[in-house]
Amino acid sequence: MRRRQLVVIDEIGPMEIRSAIFREAINEALDSEVPVLATISARSLPFTDAIKSRPDVTLIEVRPDNRERLVSELSDRFTHPNPR
Repeated sequence: MRRRQLVVIDEIGPMEIRSAIFREAINEALDSEVPVLATISARSLPFTDAIKSRPDVTLIEVRPDNRERLVSELSDRFTHPNPR
């Protein structure tokens, strides 16, 4: 990834992962030192399952009861990131 502070991906889902270029870009982003904030399909698919199982990935389920709180939590997490 070129000089970025944060990569935001909306969404890594069944339709999007049909594109080899998109999959390559996702892997490049995840393999870089740049933090990534992404939405990912809950559905079990080989590509998304591989991402979900990475040791450097944290999954956070967005639900109606935590949606508002996550805004500040994620903002804080990406403003003050822990080193990988």
